[in-house]
Amino acid sequence: MGKRPFLESLGEITMDSPLKNQNVLVTGGCGLVGAHVVERLLALGAKVFVLDILLKPKSYFETRKLREKSELILQDVRDLAKFKEVVFKNGISHIFHLAAQALVPLAYKEPELTLDTNIMGTVNVLEAARENSKVEAVVVASSDKAYGKDCRDAREDQPLMGGHPYDVSKSAADLITTAYYETYNLPVVVSRFANIFGPGDLNFDRIVPGIMKAVIKNETLEIRSDGKFVRDYLYVKDVADGYVLLAEKIGQTKGQAFNFSAGYNYNVLDLIEEAEKAIGRKCGYKILNSQKNEILFQSLNYEKAAKVLNWQAKYGLEEGIKDTYDWYQGYFK
Repeated sequence: MGKRPFLESLGEITMDSPLKNQNVLVTGGCGLVGAHVVERLLALGAKVFVLDILLKPKSYFETRKLREKSELILQDVRDLAKFKEVVFKNGISHIFHLAAQALVPLAYKEPELTLDTNIMGTVNVLEAARENSKVEAVVVASSDKAYGKDCRDAREDQPLMGGHPYDVSKSAADLITTAYYETYNLPVVVSRFANIFGPGDLNFDRIVPGIMKAVIKNETLEIRSDGKFVRDYLYVKDVADGYVLLAEKIGQTKGQAFNFSAGYNYNVLDLIEEAEKAIGRKCGYKILNSQKNEILFQSLNYEKAAKVLNWQAKYGLEEGIKDTYDWYQGYFK
């Protein structure tokens, strides 16, 4: 598949951010996206609290020494009483809810865990915010998969029709979040990002970490699909900027959903080829064709984010892949 011409960012996040000196909570803050959001918030001068169930050795959160600059709370978001205590005790003003069971293969094996974590975990975050008038904004991570199978240049007003456990968990959490705005006027906003990649992704079943591991360790990459499924890829630092903008502009964004995409659509085999070009190394692979229930084509329209938030991806695929490869070289040393 092709790609649109790379465009420079339409705007930058102001350094005099409304998040400066605010008590900000990031759930799932030790994960791929969460760690980059934490890093961005710290750079803006926020006081950051991180809630997660696990901190993996050599993770991006660890290697960037984010633990030393934030307050880490090892706790499950599904425990409502304890989560409320975190929000109230620490005077939290902004919540970025990224904690989730995010692995699609695991969702097939453990649907109850996935639905409980992704749906009821979100409800707990919203309930804690509803009962605390100090909370000024809640940014909830949904997914392009919330749209279901009909996800070609999807727009925010398109129906949410997830068809499998992970997809449904995101569709439901997305709708519940909007319901809290409609019912309680809670200042919430939903993010729907394309396939995210970048330094720090330790889920090696995903395609980009899988490529990096196979190349660096001289292994054969196993492709679960037929290699023809198309995805819309977005670099994690652009994702972090998008999250921050949603919170900074909550007056304009509350009650809404926003798509984020770089406009680069590739099937698996084409992505491998682009990665090989970017890093100058070959990736051996084997097509298993064992995954039958994946969405065939996913791409998002991000005109709304460009117009309302003045957001556009700053990283091209090649630059993002190179930065990602550099990080994994250090990880596998």
